[in-house]
Amino acid sequence: MNQASNITELFRPEEVDWELFHDPHGRPTTPVRMLKTDGPSFLETKFEPNFSIGHHWHPFDTLYIIVEGNMTIGPEGNFLPGDVRWIKAGHVYGPEVSGDDGVRFFLMSMGDEIGLNWSDLYDTPEKLNQRLETLPKRWGRANINDAPKNELLSNVAIQTLTEENPYIQRLEIGPSATINAYQHDVDALYMVSGGEIDVAKEGILETEHFRWLPANTPTESITAGTEGAELLIIGMGELANFQWL
Repeated sequence: MNQASNITELFRPEEVDWELFHDPHGRPTTPVRMLKTDGPSFLETKFEPNFSIGHHWHPFDTLYIIVEGNMTIGPEGNFLPGDVRWIKAGHVYGPEVSGDDGVRFFLMSMGDEIGLNWSDLYDTPEKLNQRLETLPKRWGRANINDAPKNELLSNVAIQTLTEENPYIQRLEIGPSATINAYQHDVDALYMVSGGEIDVAKEGILETEHFRWLPANTPTESITAGTEGAELLIIGMGELANFQWL
C-alpha cells in the first residue's frame, strides 16, 4: 500500500498461508506468513525448537514482538512473550537460537520489504555504517510489564514502552469500554495483543490481528470486547499521540 493513502488496512494472519522464507543461498530458514509486503512491512514467523540462525543484518530498522516460546540473541540475552526488541539497520547480530519449545514472533521492517543479509556474505553498506556510528545504541528492548501506566481515558490506560525510534505504546482498554473519535498525525501500526476490539465501520479484530492506520485518518470509535483488550501501537517517526475529534 502506498503510505500516502488514507485508507486503513486490516491484517488477519490466519487468512495468510505459511511459506518458507526464501534464501537465495539455500541456507535453512523458517516458515513465515507475509502480512504486509510494502513499506513498512511485517510478517509472522516461527522457529522449531533449538533452531539457530547465524549472524546477519537487516537493510532497515527492524522490530520484534515475541508472542510465544523464547529465543536468545547473541549477547542481548533471552526474549520471552511480552518482550519487544529492535535493531538498527546494518547492525550485525546473532546467532538467534530458539528455546526448547521453539519461538513465534512478529517481525516489522520500518522501511521496505524485510531483508536478511548474512554477514559472512554481505558487508554492511558504508552509508548504514556511518549512521550506526552516530547512534548511542544499535539495539534495544522493552517489556510491557516495565512501563508505568497512565490514564488516557476512563477505563483506558496507556503505557509508553519507548520514546525513541521505534515509538511503541500499549493500551489497556477495559471490558466494553469505548475510545471515541480520534486520529494520529503519523502513520501507525496496531496489534491486538489481547482480547478483541470492534472498530467502527471496519470490523472486529481479535488477538494477533493488525490494523494499519495512515496519518490523519479518522477512527470513528474503538470498543473493546466483554473481556477488554490490549493493543500495541507503533508510530512511524514519532509517538502516535491521540488527537480527539
